Amino acid sequence: MHDHKFDPVKAERLLAPERYQKIKPDILLQKLGVPPGSTILDLGCGNGFFTFPASAAMGENGMVIAADSSGEMLQLLSDRNPRDNVQVLQVEEVAMDVDSDSVDGAVLINLYHELDDRTASLKELKRVLKPNGHLLILDWSPEIEYTSGPPLEHRIPIKMAVEELTSAGFKVDKKERYTEETWLIVAHLV
Repeated sequence: MHDHKFDPVKAERLLAPERYQKIKPDILLQKLGVPPGSTILDLGCGNGFFTFPASAAMGENGMVIAADSSGEMLQLLSDRNPRDNVQVLQVEEVAMDVDSDSVDGAVLINLYHELDDRTASLKELKRVLKPNGHLLILDWSPEIEYTSGPPLEHRIPIKMAVEELTSAGFKVDKKERYTEETWLIVAHLV
């Protein structure tokens, strides 16, 4: 088990207005490319930074599965009174209680570097995504160490992530630097 999981004591800063301005969940939803009425898996949802904008965007006919391994973070999310179209789910990263072929799009925001077994996690994502399902990964760039984020040695280079996704059966549609601190990959199942 890695020692670089997010500390729930720091959860409030995940909802800081500056973080919304920098990461722009609405832009990420556009890049994910799934229409309203879809089912989105927000893996590593924490206290709901992306869950709430995704819930609004998917509408009453859509669904957001807010999944995290931390019961404490999920309680913080639940305390914020999510909409009826949010299913809160405690998961293990390699074994989710989510039906196969049931998710239109999955999002991992600043989570990829925390995964203990990325190969097994990608296999599990592949299982729950529908054929041609979309995957968006936003994570910390190891190029420069910033005051925020995990230590450099915990960060995954975008090139390595692309190789891992390709090996797992995803086609990478887009890879880019998203902010000065992060990279972004959008892929789909082939």
